Amino acid sequence: MNNNLKILILSLFIVFLLAGCAKEEARTAKEVSQQKGTSGVVSVEGAELHYVIEGKGTPCIVLGHSESARRILSQELRNHFKFVFMDQRHDAQSNSSQEISKITLDTYLDDIDKVRRTLNLDKTAVLGHSIHSYIALEYARKYPKNTSHVVMSGFTPYSPAGVADEFWESDASAERKMILKQNMEKINEDELSRMPSKERVVKTYMAMAPKLFYDPTYDLSWIYEVVESNQDISRHLFQVIFKDYDIAKRPGRVETPVFLAIGRYDYLCPYFLWDARKDVLPNLSYNLFEKSGHFPMVEEQELFDKKLIEWIKSH
Repeated sequence: MNNNLKILILSLFIVFLLAGCAKEEARTAKEVSQQKGTSGVVSVEGAELHYVIEGKGTPCIVLGHSESARRILSQELRNHFKFVFMDQRHDAQSNSSQEISKITLDTYLDDIDKVRRTLNLDKTAVLGHSIHSYIALEYARKYPKNTSHVVMSGFTPYSPAGVADEFWESDASAERKMILKQNMEKINEDELSRMPSKERVVKTYMAMAPKLFYDPTYDLSWIYEVVESNQDISRHLFQVIFKDYDIAKRPGRVETPVFLAIGRYDYLCPYFLWDARKDVLPNLSYNLFEKSGHFPMVEEQELFDKKLIEWIKSH
């Protein structure tokens, strides 16, 4: 695999990484996404951030691509959370014009707080998936008085070089490895280069399913048909802002209650890396989903909803 394809695959993980687990669930999620919510735009320095509000209950700002997020969070959760689905600067519809080199972690955190203040939220939960979990956690660190809860999924507290590859080689079944090999062999880089951004995301991400799902043949195309992102800002977020990130080395402690959901079969974010970092978060609720990969809120939706609802009620 050459560097261009590696960069493309890497950038995909910076989009809000989401999927569904059955055709009926996909249909239901699409119906949910078509429901009318309160929407608007918040102006921040160098960007216009789109948002959609749905649900009732605990206020919760959801980080990542708003349309993707709306599809994967269940209707049941909307009965307990007032979700603010917020686009960020790497989402194409956020219309970011700021010079990329000037975008910092504080830029992202201050964007969230501007949305919170604009919507007159006193305190809010913050939900992030994959790399957006880092942003959610760091928001709670910078703005503890404004953060009621943090919900995180599909990420590691640090990323030691080579560990994910070693986990894949030692743990993945022969069948799973064969499916990945066959998927990658079908990718034609010249063809990809001529595709619109959305199609490149779907085609490449679908090929990675064996590393992302308990079901290695899962088809996630229905969720990514809505995704567009600014790839330059996405790479900056991943390769510059969160390069060498380690929650144990961040200043101060996050006292905010934290709900963590990780999948046993997430071969990009090995679950066992949390063994040495759980104590860093004193109010951590650690939840390992045994039949999930990178997306426990989708592959084990009912169990995920049950655990999260019980947790939010008790905190």
